[in-house]
Amino acid sequence: MTGRTVFIAVVSFLLTAMLHTEVSACRECGCNKKYNGYCINQRWGWYGARKSVSSVEEARRDLTDYYADSDLKIGRIIEKSSYFEAELLDRNQKKADTVIINKRSGRIRSIQ
Repeated sequence: MTGRTVFIAVVSFLLTAMLHTEVSACRECGCNKKYNGYCINQRWGWYGARKSVSSVEEARRDLTDYYADSDLKIGRIIEKSSYFEAELLDRNQKKADTVIINKRSGRIRSIQ
C-alpha cells in the first residue's frame, strides 16, 4: 500500500509541475491572438478547445472579451452559414482587420 501511495504522490507532483511549467512559459512568450492563442489562456483555454458560438450577440461578446487588451473595437458582424464575419476597428473607427469566428469551434482568425 505504501509503494502505491508514494507512486501516486510522485505522479501527481510531476503532473502539477508540468502544468505549471506550461503556464509559466505561456506568460513569458505571450499568446498569439491572431491565431486564437497557442497556449493555456484563462479566457480561451488550450488551443483547439471547442466553444460553440450560436448568435451574433455571443460572437460580439467573445470577440470583445478576446480583444479587450487591444485598442481594437468590434464593428459590424455578419452571420454566414458556418461562421460570423466581424470588422475590427481602430480608435479612429477605421477598419483595421476582418476576422471570422467559427460557429462550431469558436476559433478566431484573420481573413484580411
